[in-house]
Amino acid sequence: MKIFEFYRSKKYLQRVMFSIMISMVIVLTALSVTNTYILERSVKNIQEESNLKVLSQIQYNLSYMNEIITHLSNFVYRDNLLISLMFNDGLPKMDMIRSYRQMTNILESSSFLHSMVVYNHSQSELYGTTSTFLLDGGIMKAKIRNWLLDTSHTLPTSRLIPMSLETENGQIDTFAFIVTDSLKPFASSQSAIILFIKSDWVFDSLKKMNIVSSREQGQIYIKAQDGRLYSSNHNEASSPGENQTQIGQLLSRDMENSRQSSGFVIGDIGGSKSMVTYLDDSIRGWTILYVQSYGKLMEEVTSTRVKSLVIAGIFLLLSIGLSIWLSYKLYHPIENMLQRIHLHTTGGRQSKHRSRDELHLMSDQYLRLSEKLQEISSEQIVSKYYIRKFLTDSQMFSHNDMQHLIEKHELNISLKDELLVCVLRIDRYAAYDRNTKGESKKLYSFAMVNIAQEIMSGVYPCEAVEVRGDQVVLIVSRSESDIEAIFERVTPLLRDIQQTVKQYYNLSLSCGISEVISQFPFISAAYNQALQLSSYSIVKGSGSIITSGDIRENLAGTQRSLPDTIEKKLSEALKKGQMTAVGNELEKAFSLIAAFPYDDMLRAVSNLGWIIKNATTDIMNNRVAAINVDMDYIQQIPQESETLEEMYISLLSICAKICEGQKPSNMERNEMVLETIKELIEQKYADINLSQQSIASTVKLTSAYIGKLFKDSFKISITEYMNDVRLRHAQILLQNDSFTIAEVMEKCGYANQSYFFRLFKGKFGSTPKEYRMKKSIS
Repeated sequence: MKIFEFYRSKKYLQRVMFSIMISMVIVLTALSVTNTYILERSVKNIQEESNLKVLSQIQYNLSYMNEIITHLSNFVYRDNLLISLMFNDGLPKMDMIRSYRQMTNILESSSFLHSMVVYNHSQSELYGTTSTFLLDGGIMKAKIRNWLLDTSHTLPTSRLIPMSLETENGQIDTFAFIVTDSLKPFASSQSAIILFIKSDWVFDSLKKMNIVSSREQGQIYIKAQDGRLYSSNHNEASSPGENQTQIGQLLSRDMENSRQSSGFVIGDIGGSKSMVTYLDDSIRGWTILYVQSYGKLMEEVTSTRVKSLVIAGIFLLLSIGLSIWLSYKLYHPIENMLQRIHLHTTGGRQSKHRSRDELHLMSDQYLRLSEKLQEISSEQIVSKYYIRKFLTDSQMFSHNDMQHLIEKHELNISLKDELLVCVLRIDRYAAYDRNTKGESKKLYSFAMVNIAQEIMSGVYPCEAVEVRGDQVVLIVSRSESDIEAIFERVTPLLRDIQQTVKQYYNLSLSCGISEVISQFPFISAAYNQALQLSSYSIVKGSGSIITSGDIRENLAGTQRSLPDTIEKKLSEALKKGQMTAVGNELEKAFSLIAAFPYDDMLRAVSNLGWIIKNATTDIMNNRVAAINVDMDYIQQIPQESETLEEMYISLLSICAKICEGQKPSNMERNEMVLETIKELIEQKYADINLSQQSIASTVKLTSAYIGKLFKDSFKISITEYMNDVRLRHAQILLQNDSFTIAEVMEKCGYANQSYFFRLFKGKFGSTPKEYRMKKSIS
């Protein structure tokens, strides 16, 4: 009962439980129905294919039987004894006896023949052999005559025609097969032989096929052209009239809709649902039907459906249990939340919401808390506004006005004790601002304000606020425990704040602490002082806590710029590539800068950057190859670096690159000169006036210098190299008979023939004429 009361009292739990339960019931039911529907469709399709195969085989068997009868009819029709019986007007008695005997022999030789009749047109006479035909007083003869000569219907030839020969109740006992001298329908003006085929021979074949293939699950019918249905159970003659009409209507509708010669249709026949498969036999004009009881056909499906429903029922029971368990698991967090809410809810409120569900109760509590939070948030916004106003524009308020505002908004600032202002700034703020998204910045600022206020408020009355995104400002009031040393515990508390923020958010904070003030209007001045002190982390390093006493030397110093001698020596050392001297001058410069006021520090470092940049420009103007130094970065160092030490290391690194880049300058220049000399010789070898002196004049160097430089580098003189180039070109031109030797000399820059011949023979071992002759012979 307790469990029932528990579930009855939890309206939301009931909703969840019933929703899951109904969903499972719907899914399981739909799955079961779908499976049985798919199974039924599959059985129908398989049965249709099977039935069509059976009907195709039956059609083949009927065609085969028809072929047998056709062969027999051709044989009979060509028999001489029977021909005379068909066409002679007056047949002798002995010929008549022979003809009858021949008919008897044919009947005895074929087991499927019931009887045989010959129709003689000229005599309008029928001749038959059976005892019934001969001894019944002409009844059988008259019946066949009336059927054969009835002009109300046409009788096809060479086809099986169902008929009642010996019975009067309409039962089909034979199939007539009319043979004439043409394939046109029988006319009374033709003589013919009529073979009567035993109905057993046709229907027994169909019945055996039905038994073998379908396990006697259905009944096979033949629908003749007149619309009558003939059953394979020939004792039933034909289907009852009502059933025949129903089958005919089903067939006609389906064949009109599908316009196909085969298919299946399902409908009511004789008060029971049946499946009719049909196949049109266009040769004989029949339609072969296979009628099956739908209930018997779907016995396995029905059994499977029952089993499926039983299994689905079992799973439904399991799903109900699972729904209850799952609903409680999903409800458990809500129950825990409700228990917490009930601890803070009055009895009156509980009874008020007892008739409503749990979500309404939590919604009401949420609205109450939201209203409360909005009130608190609004008050906090106003309080933070006045705190920021005190920090930036406190001189606009009188002491009494500020005291009144502190009391009105219940700010945690002492009204009678001394105050000081602490500024916590984020180190490397540019990188922090670049790599941190807006939402994360808000989270970090909120966290830092709360951490700072919580830690500091443990000892001193304190208000904390975030300013400009990169700093947290604390207004700290004197504690009653500070009797001798005022604010002696502020620095350790600030160190705790720094370590906590570093541990949780990996942010480094530098702090500036103002002087103690006693009047509220001085808060803005104290804030500016603390903000300026925090900037001196450029000297003290990241994460430092700075008071006015720590930078007294910087504030009292009179020197605010570097001596000209340091800047001059630095520039000269750079130009000479003397890295040791450069390092000494930079070290002197930064030791002096460390004692400057903050703004003068940045100005002095920027000036050093300009000196290095200008010296680098002069060096590159006097070099052939450039020095790989980013000139723009030199001016960005004061903004990119946080401390003087980082600025010193950056400038020292750039100076090292500049000095290192000057070492190979002479070597590069000599290589450029040598390459220029060789290029000039290659281009102007045909110039008679080309010489070492002309080349020296072109490259703006002395002849002796380039001669020594070339000789030391390539181990040959410029003149020897020039002759070597000219003789190689002369060798090529001599291979062409288009030029005379004098023309070759002129094109290669030689004016003296004997001098040219001597040089050519010395290099190639033959005179120019001999060389040309050898080349022409070869």
